[in-house]
Amino acid sequence: MLKMRMIVALALAATMGAAQAGVIYTFDSDGQGWTIEDGGTLSHQASGGNGGGFLQVADSTAGELRFAAPASALGDWSTLLGSSIGFDALNIDGGAPDWGGFGTIRLISGATVLSLDGVLGAEPPADRTWHRYSVPLTTALWGDGLADVLADLTGFTIQGEFHNGVSETVGFDNIRIGEVGTVPEPQSSALAGLALVVAGTLRRLRRR
Repeated sequence: MLKMRMIVALALAATMGAAQAGVIYTFDSDGQGWTIEDGGTLSHQASGGNGGGFLQVADSTAGELRFAAPASALGDWSTLLGSSIGFDALNIDGGAPDWGGFGTIRLISGATVLSLDGVLGAEPPADRTWHRYSVPLTTALWGDGLADVLADLTGFTIQGEFHNGVSETVGFDNIRIGEVGTVPEPQSSALAGLALVVAGTLRRLRRR
């Protein structure tokens, strides 16, 4: 019976490995090295975020206004496969979210660029309230090349553009890389199934 309990514990531990603890950029005291690509004036706000400070960007060009992660955030993300990327966003000026692509995440490894619009619909709403978004890092969404890109990540951006025109102001806060408790990769799902089978076997043995 002890052996069966050990098998269950090992199977469950294997499934938990699919969601790795990562990094949270809270921007409470500064911009933490994040920059803007393709248009926008970036400023750090010491208060008013979704808890503490946040990054504010005023649109200034016809570009797509992308938040770019610092070099210190890049490198080998292999252990984050199966976790997710999350962030909080605020429609500061209340303009209509009528430009597609807000929240699009780009993962770059050398000449390879994977892009996914992880936020559907008209977002962020024109209600001047913080909203939370999350995008799973799974091959089901990103394709089979995701593992290779994560193994040597050289760039990571999030699109902030949400309005058709050079007028909007957007806030970003609590950018989360490697959120825990997200959808596991298929192999982890199989391990979870194994754990359930073993647990069921253990219950039957107890009844006998």
